[in-house]
Amino acid sequence: MEKILIVDDNNSIRKMLCFHLKKVKYEIFEAKDGAEALKQVRDCIPDVILLDVMMHGMSGFEVCKELRSDPKNSIIYIIMLTAMADSSNKITGLDIGADDYLIKPFEIEELLARIRVGIRSCQDKRHAVIDNLTQIYNRYFFDLHIVKEIKLALRYQRQLSLIMLDIDHFKRVNDNFGHDVGDSVLVELAAILNKYCRKNDIPIRWGGEEFIILLPETSIQGAKKFAERIKQTIETHNFTGAGHQTASFGISRLIDDHIMLIKQADDALYEAKENGRNMVVVAQKE
Repeated sequence: MEKILIVDDNNSIRKMLCFHLKKVKYEIFEAKDGAEALKQVRDCIPDVILLDVMMHGMSGFEVCKELRSDPKNSIIYIIMLTAMADSSNKITGLDIGADDYLIKPFEIEELLARIRVGIRSCQDKRHAVIDNLTQIYNRYFFDLHIVKEIKLALRYQRQLSLIMLDIDHFKRVNDNFGHDVGDSVLVELAAILNKYCRKNDIPIRWGGEEFIILLPETSIQGAKKFAERIKQTIETHNFTGAGHQTASFGISRLIDDHIMLIKQADDALYEAKENGRNMVVVAQKE
């Protein structure tokens, strides 16, 4: 069921929108202000947000800008709603990342039509950037956003680390238990990554049994601690049909560009495999 988040500090408007949207079987979430909206987005991950511009506290513009600062929210379709007919406000909303802009009062049928457009857009984006098996981000998503993350890190002198991990002897899992079990191992590993990743961390299926975690604002020491925690969790996890498995980890930190960031993590991962697997190797020490 498609998820719609209504963000408006007017209780009557939220009730009216809920009434019409529930009739067409959408799953509805509500927020009365910007702070609550940001929390709801983290918790429910909506397909479409109906975002009022003028609210107490954070404005709709501020909420939209905050949402778009996180690449994981790029899939969400944002429709801004406002009583302000001034075209400059519409331009502002679109410039900061809104997908659509609707002037109040509006016909409910027009809003429903725009929501349908938003849902199709969200689904198309999700299919493009989400790995079909593990349901985490894919390599295409990484390629889209790594340059932006590096520019932000360099501009604001923030640390950026990367973890590359590989399931040890994964071919044996497929050979001994079959590819269905192998797929199940990948899905369960992705779930472990999702569980431990923070809001700004980006877990990615890099290809096959190899995964990447991009860690904004994280030192290489912090990345190593994080990798050790995941390694221990994988060791103790009983994978369905395959029992206990292990993984090897390579870690790097940003120096200048994403090519070196990936290469150095890959080199560190290779070293971990060569030295016995089931270990964490850091490419550079500060």
